[in-house]
Amino acid sequence: MAAVRPQRTVRRTLQWLALTVLLVLGVVELVGGAGGLLAPPRTSADAARASVEDLAQRIGCTADITADTTDLRQGLCTLGDDEVWIATFPTTGAQTAWTSGAEAYGGSYLVGDRWVVVLSDTTTDLLHAKLGGVITGGADHTGHADHADHADHADDTGHDPSGAG
Repeated sequence: MAAVRPQRTVRRTLQWLALTVLLVLGVVELVGGAGGLLAPPRTSADAARASVEDLAQRIGCTADITADTTDLRQGLCTLGDDEVWIATFPTTGAQTAWTSGAEAYGGSYLVGDRWVVVLSDTTTDLLHAKLGGVITGGADHTGHADHADHADHADDTGHDPSGAG
């Protein structure tokens, strides 16, 4: 019976050691893991579900809220000589519906998880570097000085009778 007692002691010691290791790992994760108490602040790659104000701050401007509805929250801010239009959406479905409709108007968009920023030629690289996301483009309206002008010349079928596009 003397051989059974040391075996139980070894097994019990290993169980306590394993429990202690798990406890230490849990504390380390709580304190320093992703989202932990001492975790570094989120980066621009985490702009995923940011508000209009958060995105504007990352860009370096202050947004004036221009719409706040159940399907869309949008703001406008100024960056140098450029106006930057920012929109956030409560669901990916609302974002998809908006981006599908916006493609017809042309232009370039920086698209993240439930947010969109309208890009100009001068802001594309800067905003992409600050916010991440994916750059997408709408229909090409090259040669049209003004999209509203183009709509004025379109017939009922949506075609431009001038042959310009």
